[in-house]
Amino acid sequence: MSESAPPGYRQIAAAFNRVATGYDAAYGPGGNRMMRWLRRENLATLQATFPPGSRLLEIGCGTGEEALHLARAGYTILATDISPAMVAQTAAKARAAGLEARLSALVLPGGGLGALHPSTRFDGAFASFGSLNCEPALSQLAAALARLLRPGSAFVCSVMARWCPFELIWFLLHGQPRTAFRRLSRRWGTAAVAGANGVRATVPVRYFSASDIAAGFAPDFNLEYTRSLALFLPPPYLADLYRRHPALFAVLEQCDKRWRGRWPWRNLGDHICLILRRREAGP
Repeated sequence: MSESAPPGYRQIAAAFNRVATGYDAAYGPGGNRMMRWLRRENLATLQATFPPGSRLLEIGCGTGEEALHLARAGYTILATDISPAMVAQTAAKARAAGLEARLSALVLPGGGLGALHPSTRFDGAFASFGSLNCEPALSQLAAALARLLRPGSAFVCSVMARWCPFELIWFLLHGQPRTAFRRLSRRWGTAAVAGANGVRATVPVRYFSASDIAAGFAPDFNLEYTRSLALFLPPPYLADLYRRHPALFAVLEQCDKRWRGRWPWRNLGDHICLILRRREAGP
């Protein structure tokens, strides 16, 4: 995964701090319909992958929606994020729900996971909805994760993919070929993140294929599973189309579920979900 002018952590944290207070209004349970769909599908994968009662590490927790859901289901979560404002929201939700014994939150970038020295290794880890796409120190993250996870345990990540059929067709039809093919660049680009009341921030991103992630986490992890997330459905920033054409998107959702695990479709989509397994032979 080649890098070009990687961003600094201060830049990334500042962007997410800016939108943190309104993040749930834009992407939370009552907000973006496509984001709700993505989160529901991703949570189903997480709960199917991690045994009940597992002790898990989350990388890039945002406002803690997934961590909160899993804590309610009986998992114990250490949720980390580079943004102090996002971590504060996660901690506040845990307190309000009476889940502080199961969910703790820590300000820590993915590349800084080496600072963690738990008494026992985690039973698994996850990083959802593009947190790895914003990570400038992926090799350090992978090395630290290999030390922090039990051999044989899973790391589940959903990353913004290099090929998004809906986005590609949408922008070509609207005469914007540069935007249509933006994900194919290996260089760092930018993406907009919304908050409340029109507040927006620009975050640095780069897009990945399944083979990019597999190579980045080798040799300590083996890629076990790949599935598309939103293969035929629009990205969250086009979620209004979902509301305006519910019958059409009900059909597309069924197509999504039918084809998302098949080759080559499993490698396409707004996001792809991957399960990497920590090698049993690890130290």
